Parts: sequence; structure tokens; C-alpha cells
Amino acid sequence: MIFLAILAAAFVVYIYQSVLYSKHSFDGISYEVTTSTEEVFQNEDIYIYEEITNDKMIPLPYLKVATSLPQGLNFRITEFDKKTRRPRDRMLNHIQSVFVMKSKQKIRRRWRVNCSVRGVYTVGNATLVASDIFGMTNTSKGFKCEPRKNNTVTVLPSPVDLEEHFTSSYYHSGDVIKNHSLLTDPLLIAGARDYTTLDPMNKVNWKQTAAHGRLMVNIEEYTQRRRFNILINMNSRDIERHPTQPSSPEFIEYCITVAASILDRVSHENVPVRIISNSPPDAVSSDFRASDDEIGEKILFTPPYEGKQEILTALRVLAMMKTEISCPVEKMLDYILANSRMFAESGNLIVVSAYISERMIVFHDEMARNGVKVIFYVTTTNQNAAIIPKNIEVYYKTYFDKH
Repeated sequence: MIFLAILAAAFVVYIYQSVLYSKHSFDGISYEVTTSTEEVFQNEDIYIYEEITNDKMIPLPYLKVATSLPQGLNFRITEFDKKTRRPRDRMLNHIQSVFVMKSKQKIRRRWRVNCSVRGVYTVGNATLVASDIFGMTNTSKGFKCEPRKNNTVTVLPSPVDLEEHFTSSYYHSGDVIKNHSLLTDPLLIAGARDYTTLDPMNKVNWKQTAAHGRLMVNIEEYTQRRRFNILINMNSRDIERHPTQPSSPEFIEYCITVAASILDRVSHENVPVRIISNSPPDAVSSDFRASDDEIGEKILFTPPYEGKQEILTALRVLAMMKTEISCPVEKMLDYILANSRMFAESGNLIVVSAYISERMIVFHDEMARNGVKVIFYVTTTNQNAAIIPKNIEVYYKTYFDKH
């Protein structure tokens, strides 16, 4: 009888604690995440602080916390490599931990996080799994922190050295003409020099050519006050498989990196710069639509940015841009051509694209007739260099790193 009584008592205790933990495991449980900073550059590290609180009198004998980060952020976990006997870093997007929480206990821990992709991220997603004393009854609950200032981080694109990563559309050897500024003023002539294969034909000085008996080009003064706009093409190839998604998003990411590099280069020159793209404007601001018509509302068109502080704002715009195609690039080019004074009021336009097509070459020629100078930065190799006429200034990437 005593044995049966003990067995019955144990069964009652098991049923009671099972019901208790299944219904009240997450009563008084809170989960909060904050970041050490609100803004960093790409490939830099930040710290996030994770806080789990058990505010009730019932302890939790088993609590598993599965913490996940948005794609583009990774936990940097330092481990000791037994083979090399040196520490090494592992990048993880998802981490699981197990705790035994007392009543009225708070657990706070710090994670080192690497920000590998530009964007705006809100951290604080986790799934908590609690179990009873015997490990027989499991309950789970998902926690998602609402976006706040202290749990959101903006990852700005990091600039690269354009002169190191890009070259002209023609192979060259010997002397290379190095520009100290992105733009020159064709009305300010400082003299003439010998023609090189890097020079467009529209810079040839025919009077000096006739006088010297060889091709001579104008030496134009550099200017620090001329405006120009940056056009970012969200298409990764001429024909995409999906109308709104680029087939190779890594190419587009590098286009944004090049745009950031151009902005960084002119940040000391006080040159006003606008950003134009066939990326959804509403992802940045509804005020950044080119117009309210069918095509214009799908084109991102920012105000001009000038100086170091405003260029930082422009980098934030690049961080917020979605890697999506809001309208076909052909329609965007036609729209810009029809409104060239609005999109290229300064007479200068830099097109950053993963490729260059015959349609873009036609766009260049038509814009030139409207008095607008168009320069291309192609973020892949020179596979299209053969179709580029000599009067078009194009810079392509000498190689492409696969991510």
C-alpha cells in the first residue's frame, strides 16, 4: 500500500508540474536585445547585448535559446584550433544555448557580430524552448523585438580604390593619364598633349593636331564645383530571369560599393551629387520618387548631397536601397532621356552597371546630343569592351571576386 501511495503521489506531482510548466513556463519571461552602436561600415564588428529575464517565482530547469541574426550579420565566434594551435574565427548566423534559470533571475550576455553586407538590420529574433523538471513536456515561444533605435544598426557600404579596381575599356601599356578629379571642365583649356588610347575622340584638338602632325588632345582643368549624378542599374544582366529580382545580386552589391566609392572620392570636393536608380524608392523614402506618373514613381531620385556630412546621408540611402528592380532599365533610360534636364541638370551623369549594352550606348549618344556627358562604370569584366565605341568613356573591373 505504501508503494502504491508513493507511486500515486509521484504521478500527481508529475501531472501537476507538467501542467504548471506547460501553461506558465513563459509567464514573466522577457527577451531584449540592444546594439553597441547604431551605424557602422561594411565588414566592421559590433557588439549586441542579449538579456533574458525570468521575473516569476517558478524556476526553469531547462531553457534553450535559439538566437538568429538577419542575413548579412554573423556571430563571430573565436575558437582554438587544435591542429594549428592558433585561435580562429567562425561566422555563424544561428546560435543555440541552454540555461537553468532560477526564479527572479536575469541573464545578460554579449556577442561579437560581423556586419558583412550593407543594409539596415533589426536584431532580436529568438525562439525559446522550456521544459519541465523531467524533460517530458516542452513548450516553445518565438520572440521578435520591435524595431527601436537601440536594436537597429545601419551598415554603410565601404568604398574601394577605384583606380586600383578599374581600368579603361581598352588594354593599354606605357604611360597612363591619371585624373585627380572625377570631372574636368571642357571650357577651361590648360594646353594640349599627345593623344593616348584612353582619351575619347571628342577631346581631340584638331588645330593642334594639324600644327604638330599627330593627334593632340586638350588638357582640361579640374573642377571641384561641377555637379553630377550617379545612376545605379539594378539589373545584373541585359535579360533577367525574374522581372523584379536580379539574377546575380552580388553584382548589384558591387555597383552600390562603386557608387559609395564615388561619393567618398568627392566628399572632400563639395560636389553636389544625386542618386538615381531603378530600385523601389519607397524603401528609402516616398519623397524620393522622380515623379507621380507610372514610370517616375518607380525611379529613385534623391536630392543633391554635398560635403562630408551630406555624403554620409547619401551613404545611408545606399544602405537602405533594396536589391530589387522597380522598373526595366530600358524604360528608366527612356524616361531620363525624355527628362534629361531634370536628371542631368549639371550636364554630367555617371552610370554604374553590372554590364553595358547596345541600348546604353544609344542612350549615351542621345544624351550627348542633349549636352550631357555620360561615363560608365561596369562592375564585371571587359566582356563587352569590343562593342564600346572610342567616344565613350568606360571603366570596367579587371576581375570579380566571387562571394
